[in-house]
Amino acid sequence: MIDQLKNRGFGYGTGSLSPDCSQFIVNIPKNASSYMLDWAGRNKWSMAQVGDNCDWHKVTEMIVVLRDPLERWISGIAQYLHSYILFVQGPNGPIFPGEPSTQFDKGFDANQFVNDYNPVVERLIFDQINRFDDHVWPQHEFFNNLLPDVPRKYFWLDRDFDHNISSYLGFARLNNLDKNVSNDNTNMHILQQFFKQRFVTRPELAERVKKSYAKDYQLIEQVFNQ
Repeated sequence: MIDQLKNRGFGYGTGSLSPDCSQFIVNIPKNASSYMLDWAGRNKWSMAQVGDNCDWHKVTEMIVVLRDPLERWISGIAQYLHSYILFVQGPNGPIFPGEPSTQFDKGFDANQFVNDYNPVVERLIFDQINRFDDHVWPQHEFFNNLLPDVPRKYFWLDRDFDHNISSYLGFARLNNLDKNVSNDNTNMHILQQFFKQRFVTRPELAERVKKSYAKDYQLIEQVFNQ
């Protein structure tokens, strides 16, 4: 089903490959993926897609970064709405460069989205939950069938993440990496705060999100006992 995301620029099995081709960091959107691509690149790892330009039989370990699914969903739905709903004209559509548009296709900011939010919009969002685009796609689906015989090494995205993964991979700590955080984008920040507040007002919505990521939670509990 991830094939349907190709039209929006997502490449299944993309990530960073170590110089000796023994380790591969799989790209999982909203799980420090831009951060890790930047960090790995500065350590002479190459961007790669499984199956391309390498003897993938040399890979003996896949690095997988996991994140709290509810936290990731808040960040992911904000990214989706910002990229395709607030601004419908862009390189990944829904209106592509060079295609005709009208006054109805003009961009608007997150405040307008919040002001126009209504029960119909809410029902649509929480009907689809994890199928809007790659930013909310279940985490396990990014690697379950990817190099299935290669052992996985998991890292948890928390305050100790930088220390844990830099120690394991031997990466020097850097302060100017691409963090892609919402604080750098006012619209993204407003959207994230809005959904956090919706979960306070309607906690059953948060439970629906958690239910939709049941397999992710099972994996996290199995790996980290969380």
